[in-house]
Amino acid sequence: MHKNWREQSIGEIVATFPLSSEVFRSAGIDFCCGGGRLLGDVIEEQGIVETNLYRALDNLAEHSESEEAAAFPEMSPEELVEHILIRHHAYLWEALPDIHARLITVLRAHGERHPELYDVYKLLSELTKEMEPHLIREESELFPSVLNQEANATQQRQTLVRILEEEHESTRDILHQLRHATND
Repeated sequence: MHKNWREQSIGEIVATFPLSSEVFRSAGIDFCCGGGRLLGDVIEEQGIVETNLYRALDNLAEHSESEEAAAFPEMSPEELVEHILIRHHAYLWEALPDIHARLITVLRAHGERHPELYDVYKLLSELTKEMEPHLIREESELFPSVLNQEANATQQRQTLVRILEEEHESTRDILHQLRHATND
């Protein structure tokens, strides 16, 4: 084993090796909102065959040429905020309405024969309803606070981070329900 994967948080692994998100996705492991959890704990809870997962992560680590992955820990707050905005927020702002529109099309065409699509629609609508204000809060409150590094804003920033982390947990729950509803 290349690293002691069990003792690392999922978020640390993805931050170091961004392509590991695909390994986690295929194994059904939440690397986004569940990123703070230790990989070993998640493997035990979900009954995942760890040798296959570790082999995939080892292979990824050995062949990883991503300079970006190595740069995360060294990124300035400005660079990290820019990365999050460009890579993640921009994607979500574009993808959520597109997915919603496509799901409506599928629901209209196949909803009668597949009533589970209504559950998917309800969950996606709930996800969007939670994500949009969350993204706005990060963009308008958290990121400016991080970038300004105002000493007197530390307590306010910590409170905001706690709120955002709770929202991440709620989002994680909705994503788990979506995976279940779609047999993913």
